[in-house]
Amino acid sequence: MIPLHLLPVAEGGLLAAAVTRQPLDNLDKVLVAAHVGALGVYVVTAAWIKLSLLRAQRVIPPAQAAIVGQRVGTDFTVVSWAAFAVTGASGYWLLGRAGLADPASPQTLFVNAHLLDSAYGWKILIMIALWYLLVISSIFLTFVFRPRLTRRLAPTDPPASLERLQQEQASAVRWIDILAWFNLVVALGAFLAGFAISFDETVLRIVR
Repeated sequence: MIPLHLLPVAEGGLLAAAVTRQPLDNLDKVLVAAHVGALGVYVVTAAWIKLSLLRAQRVIPPAQAAIVGQRVGTDFTVVSWAAFAVTGASGYWLLGRAGLADPASPQTLFVNAHLLDSAYGWKILIMIALWYLLVISSIFLTFVFRPRLTRRLAPTDPPASLERLQQEQASAVRWIDILAWFNLVVALGAFLAGFAISFDETVLRIVR
């Protein structure tokens, strides 16, 4: 691992502030707040849905539970994608301001390979990889499994189609539940990675 001061950084941005022991500028503060806040909103909302709302649905009539689940699921999908967009954009913007984003390096998730010569860089790479896992999982949730729950039969469909539809929807419900738990665990992992980054020497140079 190379020392922090040997990392190639641009003027301005988080890493430059760490190298020169200068405070963050206002834009960096806003980006960091947006980055942490968006992921925090996702984690708290997802945990509330999984731990509170789903338990409450078990004690109300199935028809009402289905309506509530559909509405909440739709709203949470919007919140999720907004959180993912803000988290990803703010994170790459912070890296770009430090001169460490690299659009020509997909093998390092568009991060400058020099950053991986530091422990700080590997922590960031882990957090980015977890973000991509969240996005990929949510693509399946939003565009593959959730639409199956709203599929309806046409009057001309044969009776056998009803059984197939019920099986497909039951399978979709199971996969949605699995992926929802997966997303919550991954998001918590990303949050913990960010927490570890906050105690890295690079960040402590700024806040001391």
